[in-house]
Amino acid sequence: MEFTAKQIADFLGGTVDGNENASVHTFAKIEEGVPGALSFLSNVKYTQYLYSTKSSIILVNKDFKPDSL
Repeated sequence: MEFTAKQIADFLGGTVDGNENASVHTFAKIEEGVPGALSFLSNVKYTQYLYSTKSSIILVNKDFKPDSL
C-alpha cells in the first residue's frame, strides 16, 4: 500500500514542506533510507542524516528548524 506525503500529513495534522505527492510504501531508519521509504527524526544526534538520507518522506517535529535546505 502506498501513501503520499499529503495523506500522511493530513492524517497526523501536520504540513508538507516539499513535494506533497511524494509517496512511500515502506519504512527505514533515517540513516538507512531508500527511495520509497518513510523515516523520522526524533533524536537530534541523527540530524546529520536528514541531509543525506534517500528516504522519500521524513517526519520531523513542527518546531524543527533545518540547518540548511
